[in-house]
Amino acid sequence: MNIEHWSLRLRVFLFFAFLAAAGIGAVCAGLYFGFHRLAIPQALNGFVFAGAISSFAILGVTVWIWLMFDENVAKPIQRLSGGMLARAHANVEDELDASTARYLGDLAPAARAVTQNLSATRNQLAETVAQETTRLVEEKEKLSALCADIPLGVALVSGAHKLAFYNGAAAELLGADHAPGLDHSVFDYLRDAPILSAYRRLCAGEGGDGHVIALTIATRHGAHTVSARLRLTHAPSEGDATPPYVLTLDDVTDDLATHVTREALLRRVVNRLRPSVAMLKTALDARASDDTLRHDARLDGAMMSELNTLIAEFHDIDATYENAKSDWWPMGTVRGADLCDALTARLEDDGIALSADVPDPLDLTLDAVQIISLIDHIAQHLTRDGAKALSLLITPEDTGAMIALGWSGEPLAVDRLDGWMRSEIDVGLANMTGRAILDLHATELWPEQGRGSRAVLKLPIRDAHRRHMTAQGRRTVAYDFDLLAKTPPKDVMDAPLSDLTYVVFDTETTGLLPSQGDEICQIAALRVVNNKIIHGEALDRLVNPGRDIPAASTAVHHITNAMVKDAPAIGVVGKQLHSFSRGAVLVAHNAPFDLEFLRRHEADIGAKFTNPVLDTVLLSAVVFGQSQDHTLDAICDRLGVRIAPEARHTAMGDTVATADVFIKMVRMAQERGINTFGEMLVQMRKHKRLLQDANDHL
Repeated sequence: MNIEHWSLRLRVFLFFAFLAAAGIGAVCAGLYFGFHRLAIPQALNGFVFAGAISSFAILGVTVWIWLMFDENVAKPIQRLSGGMLARAHANVEDELDASTARYLGDLAPAARAVTQNLSATRNQLAETVAQETTRLVEEKEKLSALCADIPLGVALVSGAHKLAFYNGAAAELLGADHAPGLDHSVFDYLRDAPILSAYRRLCAGEGGDGHVIALTIATRHGAHTVSARLRLTHAPSEGDATPPYVLTLDDVTDDLATHVTREALLRRVVNRLRPSVAMLKTALDARASDDTLRHDARLDGAMMSELNTLIAEFHDIDATYENAKSDWWPMGTVRGADLCDALTARLEDDGIALSADVPDPLDLTLDAVQIISLIDHIAQHLTRDGAKALSLLITPEDTGAMIALGWSGEPLAVDRLDGWMRSEIDVGLANMTGRAILDLHATELWPEQGRGSRAVLKLPIRDAHRRHMTAQGRRTVAYDFDLLAKTPPKDVMDAPLSDLTYVVFDTETTGLLPSQGDEICQIAALRVVNNKIIHGEALDRLVNPGRDIPAASTAVHHITNAMVKDAPAIGVVGKQLHSFSRGAVLVAHNAPFDLEFLRRHEADIGAKFTNPVLDTVLLSAVVFGQSQDHTLDAICDRLGVRIAPEARHTAMGDTVATADVFIKMVRMAQERGINTFGEMLVQMRKHKRLLQDANDHL
């Protein structure tokens, strides 16, 4: 029995229980010895009655004093200690409420003075390091922006094969349903055999002085093929036999597909050419050696038939080549607005004014240098022919886009345009004409009559899509270099709380009764690594509940039937959450409620949620005492966490708030000597009167 972990209120209760028992025992002992000293048997009933009255009196007075002491001393001390811990470890700035400890004499003013002094000292320290911190943050943001926009994927992996850094390109390449996660195994995203083989060879001394091995890996999701370079950060040593390594990743799936297509076309040419050439050569040799065959109609017919078949086959091969030729040329993705800006600047240098517009944000797949040079070439010819007020408009059209070059003046004749297309255009390659540029882009160019006195030249781009704006606006990096030295715990029960990775999640539902058909309509989750929220690693999905959302529920979380109409079912989103939380401890406010909805659909999800679970309701009871209010709003108020009104009762808004209070309460629990997951579980189970434990499977 570990008395050190008993709460103050329990100890006070046991103290008064002991006083009551001792008082009753003393009275009973005195009456017992008095009765035997008196030696009058008829007085027994009187002694028993006196003992009962005295015992009830002592018990009543003791209980009354204990209740008063508990209400006015023990509970206030507990609230005061919780408030001081919150201000010491959760950076709460609000002053302590001294009225809760008004019967504790100078303790409350002293506690307030200590917390005020702590706050002042913390502010002075913050001011002292502010300038240096600002400089470091600016440098970090510049480095992050640089790493995020590197076109190759870069991942830094620990010797235990856990991700400690990845840039934006790596996130796009590795992520299937969601972004990859720090402290996730790299083998969750890439096949393990090539990486393990290359890593063992490098650790054994292969790879030269650079400790680098090139390899080809397949992703586990999306069927991509990746060309990679694996490089150790430093050579293995006696103290570090499994050093971290850097993976540089390049998606070569499309390149390989293009290569396969070209090889197939080449084989088709050779396989079709070889027998026909052999047959024609045999026929010609026979004719040359035998004069009787020189005017043989059957031989002439056979040769002509084979020649016609060969010509038809080559027409088909040529058509296939022309259709696929544009896929073989290296194209890039260019923003429509950037293309307009570049054209405007290019023509401005040539003394030509151009007004350009892209009504919708578009990404175009093309060779920007070639298309800009082509339009510049045409604009110069039009200007020399007297065209005025040139304009450029790029609009979406089916799966592509339409570039329309307009001007005031006479329409352009087709034969004149063809003449311009036969002219050579300087794009850095020899013999590149306008016609060749059109062929490489598998497109055409034609003139039309525009509105009023304007003429138009139209150039379709076959591959384009609307640009989707994100909240971040650009790709970012995620990293935590402390993970490089982290050793995965063998048993979660013995794992320090600070070493665990957490996934904090919340759901919004059609109602509160899953047993009566209520379902999830939104899921949100965040990852917490090394007691820090990784904001770039988030999951926020609407879910089609398969039933109508009642108006009363919509009034709470603002999710309508129209919003979830085209959303995926719980089987899809639940699988994404399961993958997102692989290897992590699940954290939720009132976790049994959310998990009941998920576990009812484990057959559809195709996986079971067997993760360890921490519940912020029970964690609050451990930190602040069971008598406190443990709603999310009450905990946020105590810890100084603010939830925007529009974010409350949204899955992501409540998830962020839950993550914030969870991190602060874990620090407070560690201050109380609760350091491992197993110790936290023991303490939470003491408050099972409040909430069912979600760790029955452990």
